[in-house]
Amino acid sequence: MLRLISYGLLALLAYLPMAQANQITTSKTVILVRHAEKADKGRDPMLSHEGKLRAKALVEALAGTPLSLAIATQFRRTQETLTPLMAAKEIPLVVIDAGKEMDKHIAAIADKVMAQDGNVIIAGHSNTVPLIIKALGGPELPQLGESEYDKLFILSMPQEGATSLIKTQYGATSINTP
Repeated sequence: MLRLISYGLLALLAYLPMAQANQITTSKTVILVRHAEKADKGRDPMLSHEGKLRAKALVEALAGTPLSLAIATQFRRTQETLTPLMAAKEIPLVVIDAGKEMDKHIAAIADKVMAQDGNVIIAGHSNTVPLIIKALGGPELPQLGESEYDKLFILSMPQEGATSLIKTQYGATSINTP
């Protein structure tokens, strides 16, 4: 048994210089969510009770995912959606102001993601999440519905090759409300 482990270790050690010479390509994963349910319809509402539960569910959904950075807008609902995850993963938050020019906002987020080493989580809005995905090389998607809070998008961005997108859900399924 010890001999088998030794052979495996030797094979790994022999492979490492070749891998470094060939510069192993790594990928970056970007997780995107819309902010969780908001408490009211004001300009900058906090999360509702359901939204706070969804923010905690995000921690569970991404428990095994290494992350290096969280990105949100200046609005409380995006930051509160990421707060439990940031605490659990001990990652910093970068706030990128949504401003009045959507194109500049999306470009600033894409630039930050591209400059970051490691995986990134982004909490956006119903109208920005699809635009961010497209700006990062993903497919064009329709705007999220006003009651869609449970969507989780996983964008895999290899150094070489095509970007791929997985759409899934986390937390309780959104309730369609008028």
